[in-house]
This record gives sequence, structure tokens and C-alpha cells, in this order.
Amino acid sequence: MLFPILFFLLLGCFTSWLVIHFLLSIGFAQGNTAQPQHHHTHTGVIPRIGGVGLVFGFAVTYLLSFFLLDSQDNKSIVHYGVFVGGVGAFLLGFIDDLKPLGAKLKLLVQIAIGVLAYFCSLSIERLGLPFLQYSVELGPLALPVTVLWFVAIMNLINLIDGLDGLAGGVGLMLMVLLAYLGFTKAAAFPTILALGMSGAILGFLFHNFPPAKVYMGDSGAYMIGYVIAALSLSNSEKGAVAAALIAPILALALPIVDVGFALFRRGIKGLPLFRPDKEHIHHRLLRTGLSRRNTVLVLYGISLFALVGGLLMFANQGRFLPIFFGFAFVIILFALKGNNISAATIRASLDESFQMRQDTKNALFLKDWFIAEVDRCDTGQHLWSDFHFVLKKMGFCKARLVLGDEERSFFVPGTCHEYESELRHLVHEFRGEVPTSLELWGEQNNFSEQQFALVCDIAAEAWGNAAVRWQELNQAPLDMYAVAKEVESYRAQKVRNLYRPTY
Repeated sequence: MLFPILFFLLLGCFTSWLVIHFLLSIGFAQGNTAQPQHHHTHTGVIPRIGGVGLVFGFAVTYLLSFFLLDSQDNKSIVHYGVFVGGVGAFLLGFIDDLKPLGAKLKLLVQIAIGVLAYFCSLSIERLGLPFLQYSVELGPLALPVTVLWFVAIMNLINLIDGLDGLAGGVGLMLMVLLAYLGFTKAAAFPTILALGMSGAILGFLFHNFPPAKVYMGDSGAYMIGYVIAALSLSNSEKGAVAAALIAPILALALPIVDVGFALFRRGIKGLPLFRPDKEHIHHRLLRTGLSRRNTVLVLYGISLFALVGGLLMFANQGRFLPIFFGFAFVIILFALKGNNISAATIRASLDESFQMRQDTKNALFLKDWFIAEVDRCDTGQHLWSDFHFVLKKMGFCKARLVLGDEERSFFVPGTCHEYESELRHLVHEFRGEVPTSLELWGEQNNFSEQQFALVCDIAAEAWGNAAVRWQELNQAPLDMYAVAKEVESYRAQKVRNLYRPTY
């Protein structure tokens, strides 16, 4: 058995590594890159072509399985559903990487992919309760539950793709688990595909481990998520959710907890639920002083611990699982105590978050207005004047913007802007074509620490999005001496001529 395992691992690994290496060498990545934003951890323009290598590794493994499996097994509509759905998820992400699609359109396509999987017999027909010989027939709910499963897993993998090597490493662990599940059930097809995908992800990680040369992009994240969801179902018996599905859920504990806390955190603060921020687990670890490499290794350790929980579902009929959960509970308690987190501090943080909702609403409104004003600005200096106005309205008493070789600053008269000891201070850096940094100061009497950090983040997001919008409109990076392209419409030019910031 060792030879087939190594063969498919190395086949997927070599194919993925070679395709990505070839694309980088011919410059295919140009125009398909991840521009750094204020919430990103990378510091350069990184190609988002990793998904191309992954889909080639996936396809080669799938096609080779036709020569190794008997003809009856190859005719299964489930197998066609795994391949067609995986390629469809890749194409959705690849198009989004080239030209960003709207969130609603992406969700509709993901739902369509989930429906396709359902009609290819990749479905959840009943819910089997762990450790009990009892199951609940879903009946007409089978379709929406199946679609929810596929959409959730695809987006979970995509949401954790915020740190070099993180999504790939978690995906690799899940594929190893699925290969093990397939092997224990003597299911040749899911075992072969899981091994091939494990190799493909490993080949991608050679290019993605910190410091990353490529990212998998939405194309790779959606495809990995779909394959995980599909192989989990193909490993289950007659569509019943038992250990074959619960084990991957346990192994995905890290992204599930991270995303769950992110949605809760944004909801109580009045932020859009899917707004990116710098409060994910990997952001917090980076702020402790860990390097990106050490941060991803810590997260690998957490994911590996969760993976052990998934494997224990099958050890002695899950008898060791309560011990695992008890051990995990003790670790969580020690972590909370070590960080001085108690019920009182949690309650105080929640109260403050609820009180911040109005300030958040005002800051988001100012951000949207500022981005809309980019269409009317005719110079970079005028855009800075608008931003100056926005920062004052947000409550900052002093700011400094460094844009390339140019620097602009302002302060609000009548404030204690000269007394650093009475101010809160944060710096945001943007590393794109024009290196940019934004320093903001606010009076301690006007902001709590949590409130100041949030409003600073919204202000940084406003400038970053405005700079991207300027480049889209004018096909040139933003700097203080940048001049907007002439518009052909007389009405649009008249609006520009009438518009001059006076504040």
C-alpha cells in the first residue's frame, strides 16, 4: 500500500509545483495579483495563481483514476459530481481573482454548485446522531442542508486564506484525514482523490509557505473547500451525517471558531458582518511579535490538535473523544487565565462594543462618502483635502499621511494635539505601487482604546479603498501630484470644475 500512497502524493505535488513554477516563469501572474490592503499581512503584490496548480493536480489525479479503477466504479455519477463541481468552484474563484465579482453573484453561483452536487448524489439525506443508532430523515430539507454544507465549507477555507501557508496547511490536514477515512472504508475513489489533492496542496505550499511567492486566491480556496465537502459526503454511508462528516468539522475547528467570533464581534459593534478586519487569530498572534512563519506554525499546531479530535471519532467507536474534549477545555481555561480574561472583562468589553455602535455608523457613513468623492476629485491634493475633512469629523485631532516621497499633515486647533501623553496614536501602512503610511492621533478623553482602534481601522480602510478607486478610474497610482484623467462627459467635467474643497 505504501507505493500507491507515495505515487499519488508525489504526482499531485509535482504537477502542482511545476504548473505554478511555469506560470511564474512566463509572467502569467501579471494582472492576477493580490494588492495589499490595510488588513492584509503580506507586504507586496503577490500573484493569486496557486489555484491553477491545484486544479491541474486535481485533474491529473482524477483522470488517472479511470485507468486504475474498474469501469463500474468510474461510471458513478458521484465521481462526475466531485470533478465537475470542483472545476466549477475553481472557475468561479478564478474569474473573481481576475475581476472581482459581487458577493451576491458569488453566493448564487456557490448555491448553484451545491445544487449540482445534490443532484449528483452528493447529498445529506439524513442526520445520524454520533454514538447512537438513530438517525433523522431530512426529507425536503435534504437539498437546503446539502447546499448549506457546500457553501459553508467553500467560504470557510476562503476566509482563513489571510496568512501565508495557513489555508493550504489546514486544507492539507483535512485531505490527509479524508484519505484516511476513505482507506478505512475501502473507498478507492475518494482515497485516491484525497491523496492527489494532498500532494497538490503540498506542491503549492512550496511556493506559499512564508514568505509567500503566490497565493491560492479564491480559485484555490473554493476548489479545496468543495473537494473537502464532496469527499466527506462520498465517505459517508447512504447520505447519513455520521463520523465521516463530523470528523472534518472537528478538524475545521480553528476556522469555524475564528469566523464565528468575527461575525459576533462585527455584529455587536455595528459593522458589516463580512467586512475584513485585523482582529482574526493570526492578526492577534502577529501583534504579539511572532513572525509570519512562527504564527502559521502555531496555527498548524492548533489545527493538528483539532485533527486528532477528528481521528478519535474512529478510535474504539469514539470512546476517547470525551477525554479529548476535556483536555481541550482545560487548555482553553489556561489560555484565558494566562491572558487575564475573566467574565468581568468579557462583560465590560461587550458593553463597550454596544456603546460604540453609533460612532461606528458615523465613521462608515463618512468612509462611503469619501470613496464616492473620488469620482469628483481632479487631483491627489484635493483628495487629501477631502480626507482631512473626514478625519476631523471622525474625531481625530492630528494626522500625518506619507504618500511616496510626499508628506501631508494637519492638526485641529483648540485640542491637546501637542501633548503626546494625552493622545492615543496608531499607524497604518499600505505597501503597493506607492508606499503609504497613515498616522492618526486622538485625545484620550474622546476615545477608549478599543474605540480608537476601530475608528482608525475604518479611516485606513477609507484611504486604501479610495486609492484603489482612483487607480481604477485613472489607470495611474495615487500621489499628491496625481491628476485625474479628463472626462468626455460635459456634465461630469462641469461637476469637477464646480467642485473645490474649501475646508
